[in-house]
Amino acid sequence: MKRTISTWACRLGLAGLLAGCAAPPIQYYSLAAPATDQPVSGVAGAAAQGGLSLAVTRIPVEAERLQLVVRDPARDPAVQVLNDSLWAAPLGDQIRAALADGLGRRLGAVDPRRLSEAQARSVRRIEVRIDRFDLVWGRFVALDADWTDRAPGADRSRVCRASVRLPAAASVAALVEAQRQALDRLAALIAAGTSGAPADLQGGSTLSKSGCT
Repeated sequence: MKRTISTWACRLGLAGLLAGCAAPPIQYYSLAAPATDQPVSGVAGAAAQGGLSLAVTRIPVEAERLQLVVRDPARDPAVQVLNDSLWAAPLGDQIRAALADGLGRRLGAVDPRRLSEAQARSVRRIEVRIDRFDLVWGRFVALDADWTDRAPGADRSRVCRASVRLPAAASVAALVEAQRQALDRLAALIAAGTSGAPADLQGGSTLSKSGCT
């Protein structure tokens, strides 16, 4: 009897130990805009009537992984790979989708895949290169990008660059939401650049833009 009680006690102790060491549940995060977002009016107007071809040709190598990568200057190492916080889809695809959504809401442009072959030849072509995609714990998110914008019939592409900084609280969800907003501000800058109109940026942000050439 004593042996039976001792055996069960050991088993319960082992079960408790394993439960205490269990990995935290995995959380998935998306950069998709909320379904309640409404179309933006008055930004770049009819500058992109017709089709728009958007490509994201580069994102930083260190960010191109399933896990979220967070910078925390207060910890060692300062760069943390969060194995329990994963992107819901490849980051490059999410960035392109977020920018396409922001541009579509502002420009009313049509994806060239929905145009006829003849119409698709005269679309505006925008290629975006993301040079910095940082999530800094409890401080801010940073987004640096340059892009080329070639209007239908143009002899050459315009080259533009922008940097966006937004404050963010010390949580993964807050960092992801701030980066989503940064991408929306980048979309506003790209949309404004198609017509030369000033970008309508809402909310507090630290932003520097070198413009287009």
